[in-house]
Amino acid sequence: MAKIVFHRVSGSKKKDKSLDVDDKFISLQNRHEGAIIVKFKGPEEKIMEICQFFDDLDDMETVPVDIDDTGAVEHYFRGISPIRDDEEDGLPIKKFNVTLQLRKELI
Repeated sequence: MAKIVFHRVSGSKKKDKSLDVDDKFISLQNRHEGAIIVKFKGPEEKIMEICQFFDDLDDMETVPVDIDDTGAVEHYFRGISPIRDDEEDGLPIKKFNVTLQLRKELI
């Protein structure tokens, strides 16, 4: 299984923190102009841990993302959805989304 690592490189309380998430808890949806929606779903304990990592990020804060050790690619944080209750295979789960924007360098 692949893992996706999110890094916090700014901010006062959570700077220099990383979050490793197994791909079984994530799906990625590409949007136009470099935006991606990262969809998280899983048991409450895991989703709350993931949500806390993204909590208090500022709009446009840099979040490097490394997918399966291919190298970190910088994105801007654009927003987080509320946590929703759902059910999968008869078990309760939690879901939420994070929107990221690919950081482009101007030449």
